[in-house]
Amino acid sequence: MDKKRKDSVIRATVDRAALLRGVLMLTALALLLCFGLKPSRAAAPDAEDGALTASDASARLSAECELLQRVTFSPCGHEMTRRQRLPAELAGMTKDELAAKYDQWVITSFSPAQVSMERALALYCPEHVVLMPDESGQLCIFRNRYGDALALVRELGVPLSDLPDDVQEEVRPGLGFDDEVTLEKWLESVQS
Repeated sequence: MDKKRKDSVIRATVDRAALLRGVLMLTALALLLCFGLKPSRAAAPDAEDGALTASDASARLSAECELLQRVTFSPCGHEMTRRQRLPAELAGMTKDELAAKYDQWVITSFSPAQVSMERALALYCPEHVVLMPDESGQLCIFRNRYGDALALVRELGVPLSDLPDDVQEEVRPGLGFDDEVTLEKWLESVQS
């Protein structure tokens, strides 16, 4: 066999092998698409799911219901989750009735056994102390002791008016610190 003819036979064999691999690959992909990637029954909504959703609207809270409340503290970005038993007077309420009672909260999940709700507060979380003036303009240290309101820790005996104007604007709505020592060092630095 001459050299040219031998090269064309080898090339034809290689081309046939590549063609066979390609056909097998396409066949495997087609089978995978037909059988392997079918959506499961759970992924597709059906008539039964609609019935469950409709019945959820009329679901009522049980007396043993667990209440999960997630609070986000906007100034510091920290979150706190409270887990408690549903107050007795709320047992038997529907989602709409509960939403009316907790109008400042967003209900994120609702079932007779468990309710989850969220709320954002414009307060520092209990991990911080807050420097701000009281009603008379005196600087005080406050702390969020209960999760939803600031409580007075102590008065500092320094009027807000003693601070530079730009610092007064920063402190007036409340300025959070990790601890009282850091707060007092900061206050000394802006007063000097």
